[in-house]
Amino acid sequence: MVPLWVAFPAGICIATVVTIVGFGGGILWMPFLLMALKIPPAAALLTSLLIQVAGTASGSLAFARNRKADVRLALLLLAVGLPGLVLGAFIGRHLTLSHLGMFIGLVCLTTALLFVSSNHRYGDEGEERVEIRAAFRYSWIGCITAIMCGMLTINIGEWLVPVMQKKMHLKMSNSVGTCVMVTCGMSMLAAGADFVMRTRPDFPVLFWAVPGVLIGGQIGPRLITRIDERQLKEIFIFLLTLIGVHLVYRSWL
Repeated sequence: MVPLWVAFPAGICIATVVTIVGFGGGILWMPFLLMALKIPPAAALLTSLLIQVAGTASGSLAFARNRKADVRLALLLLAVGLPGLVLGAFIGRHLTLSHLGMFIGLVCLTTALLFVSSNHRYGDEGEERVEIRAAFRYSWIGCITAIMCGMLTINIGEWLVPVMQKKMHLKMSNSVGTCVMVTCGMSMLAAGADFVMRTRPDFPVLFWAVPGVLIGGQIGPRLITRIDERQLKEIFIFLLTLIGVHLVYRSWL
């Protein structure tokens, strides 16, 4: 069995990648908690959410300090997504381990495919803030990501970032920063819904993972304009594909 202290270096690595790419860490934390640490599904869901709250809160503060997040847009997406969070949390509590693995595996493969087909680059083109009236027409995507967050603890930033960049005309770095802030808020609200349903996290794992994500949450924003984006994406696609295939295969056993 994998020792619990491994959650510390895993937290540094996952939080760093999350704050660079702008997606929710649940897509990596859930496979780690379920497959490596063998945590029961209900506890793994809440543990993943609380870890993400810690990591993305650290990243959100760093982005806000650097004025790289649109706070009003993040609040709009959270408000629109609140019903989806409650629905997703209710569904997630009734999923079996095999169903949970199947859904997460399919999301991993879909996200890997999106990364293969995407052509995003970090640059200074675009606006730093979005008019709320203009952004409202695209706010429906917040409902979809909220359901995924409540059900699987997965916040799909790869779906949000292109909309923010191409449709709302935000700068790439501001899109990522706003997405990290949305992930923090959704994880916090979904964790609150789980507590109401009397789910309890794995506290020993949190003891090791939270310091790791706090460190990683500060590293990512510092690397976002210096990282070799293509190499990072290739590694991330390879990892997601392996995890996705493994989870889908295991769900059929």
